Amino acid sequence: MRLNRRAALAGGTAAAMLGAGRAGAQSPVRVRRGAGDLTATSDDVVAFAEAVRIMKGRRDGLSWARQTQIHHRDSQHNNGLFLPWHRQQLVHMERIVARLTGHDAFAMPYWDWQEHRFLPSWVCDSDSPLFERNRARGVETLDFAAARWAESAYTAKLASDGFDTFCGKLPEGAGMVEGYGHNHIHQLIGGAMRHPRTSAQDPMFWLHHSNVDRVWATWHRNQGRDLYPADWSALTVTGFVDVEGRPVGALPVGGTLETRPLGYDYDRLYPFPVFNVPEGGPPGATRRIPTGAQSWTVRAAAAGGGRASLTLPDEAVARMRDADDALMIAGEGAVAYAREAALEDRSLEIRMTCDGRERSLGSSPTFVHLPEPGAGHHAHRGPYVLPFRFGEEVLNLLASGDGPAAVTAFAEDLAPELARADARAEWIELTLTLTETRWA
Repeated sequence: MRLNRRAALAGGTAAAMLGAGRAGAQSPVRVRRGAGDLTATSDDVVAFAEAVRIMKGRRDGLSWARQTQIHHRDSQHNNGLFLPWHRQQLVHMERIVARLTGHDAFAMPYWDWQEHRFLPSWVCDSDSPLFERNRARGVETLDFAAARWAESAYTAKLASDGFDTFCGKLPEGAGMVEGYGHNHIHQLIGGAMRHPRTSAQDPMFWLHHSNVDRVWATWHRNQGRDLYPADWSALTVTGFVDVEGRPVGALPVGGTLETRPLGYDYDRLYPFPVFNVPEGGPPGATRRIPTGAQSWTVRAAAAGGGRASLTLPDEAVARMRDADDALMIAGEGAVAYAREAALEDRSLEIRMTCDGRERSLGSSPTFVHLPEPGAGHHAHRGPYVLPFRFGEEVLNLLASGDGPAAVTAFAEDLAPELARADARAEWIELTLTLTETRWA
């Protein structure tokens, strides 16, 4: 890499240095690499730090403040546009870094908190532009893979989740990758990262979202293009700026599905856990063949305050209590809270209870994009909706008693010292499907 530091530090001459025609030229695919494998002297780290330094000194469309504002006003959260919107913001940032520094091959590093459990040392160096003073106390030594929310059993299943479950719903409703693989990193890093209006000012935002994008790329490889609904692919995302700092028009979601046409790829895809493990059945049996299924859908309005609860149908609970290894259980639900400031800095806790015992069905800190006055394009207006799900793991809980079973959600306050009023729960819903099978 060759960085013309004099031209770059001048801030306004980098575009002239590379030439206006370069933005549309074909170039080799950029390769995003794991942050834990890089050092402070790696080309991409040097270029990212240099670009942040330059952008923090500008007051135009290429300023660091402009990127924070873009995310504050236009980013998509808690809905099915979360993944394509953030992919486009990353792509445009990569192009800006390349233009400002002359490092044409720049690719945003990704930080995989499961593989590299601590923050990269080069974002914790107080002399680096990649250091952010406004982070949680002690975050430099935090083991993210052992921290709260990290060991959730309800994160995205990259080999089997369907579109709505993985990507999210419209107009409102997070997918599993956002609700359980994304939110908690924002809360644990803390400071500016806790809220959409400030999170993009921390360089860790970009490394984190590069990894979230890598998770999507892995799921896409497993599932293929046919899983995307046509009406979703026809939508657009907007709010970005080009390498000159000029606003970019609306971009079709359908043009965002593949990484290589956008100019980048990953050195390796996400090393997801094995979800489809061999099932244990009778000797010689290898699979279960469905013979019939019954479903129940239950929805309940919140009674007021920060809790929402529903009771499972007695018939379904009785069948699960009598279950043998041929019964398959699939519970999929969601809980909704009013989208307002009182919901910030909470953890939504979803529990199944029976006869005084309980089991967690999901735990996720909130990341609330509050509606902006005058916001238009896919504005955040509806409730904040978090999904949850369960399977056969609830059988031990149900077998422990003979009373009714319920699913309850509540919003734990992560800042109790502020003595705030409760977040307002709106509703909770569940679709429970029990499938009878035979072993073969």
